[in-house]
Amino acid sequence: MSGDVLYLVCDISGSMSENGKPLLLRGVAREIEQFIRLGYASCEIKLVFWNETAAICDWNPDDDFPEQMYNCRGRTNMAALRDMLEASNGKMILLTDGWWSKEDSQLFKRWKNSMMPDTLRIIKIGGDANPLLKGDDVFSSDNFFDALDGWLKIPANSTLDNEEDEW
Repeated sequence: MSGDVLYLVCDISGSMSENGKPLLLRGVAREIEQFIRLGYASCEIKLVFWNETAAICDWNPDDDFPEQMYNCRGRTNMAALRDMLEASNGKMILLTDGWWSKEDSQLFKRWKNSMMPDTLRIIKIGGDANPLLKGDDVFSSDNFFDALDGWLKIPANSTLDNEEDEW
């Protein structure tokens, strides 16, 4: 590994329990893990579950998703997530439907503005994701590979960016 860390933050609040969002969230998270495992990027993944609290989950990417991912309940607490990740120097992908309280939305905007540029990507989960969640760093779950393209470091010995690999 390159020493870089990617925090893969999974919103497991109550609004994420509906319309197949847990399965979509799991699918996108696994695709991101495979993208890294297959050598398209080089970083360590830290899986974070977030609702009223935020905590790094003990997860081996070779294993299936932890059961707690399917136990969506409660509300999000942006302060808990910020407090946990504010001192980190890694990148963060936030998998969420974006249905946060007004206070959390305001806190998120302030926190996001204080981050180093190009630190955050947001992947909107679900067809009913908050339409107000938008920006250059916001992507739909259908286009999440666009969020990763050129954003994470490519391994030094990789030939994945070689023009001979093009079709």
